[in-house]
Amino acid sequence: MQRIADLIGAEAERAGRAALARGGELAGAGAVQLVRFNPTLVTAEVDDDAACVEFRIVDETLRRYCSCPEGRDGVFCAHCVATAQSVRMRTDRKDSPGASSATASESTVRTAS
Repeated sequence: MQRIADLIGAEAERAGRAALARGGELAGAGAVQLVRFNPTLVTAEVDDDAACVEFRIVDETLRRYCSCPEGRDGVFCAHCVATAQSVRMRTDRKDSPGASSATASESTVRTAS
């Protein structure tokens, strides 16, 4: 099974320029709060318009949802990009030497990333 962070990252790379730019700003500003993070599910709250984002693996396929109008229309919106970048930063820290040995399956977080 592919890691959820890898699937989310691959999807984010196909986002539009405006979503990439705004999502980067949101992630950089600490606007993303990862609520749940495990091998098959990521949920987050993004302070911009109080959007809720969910990434879930179902039958080896990444499913996504965002509560904003663009996200509900199926667009990989800025909130999804910001969440993807926050997940990437979290997994990059976990995978770096000297990082905590906690696995994603052991993690449930509610902090700004």
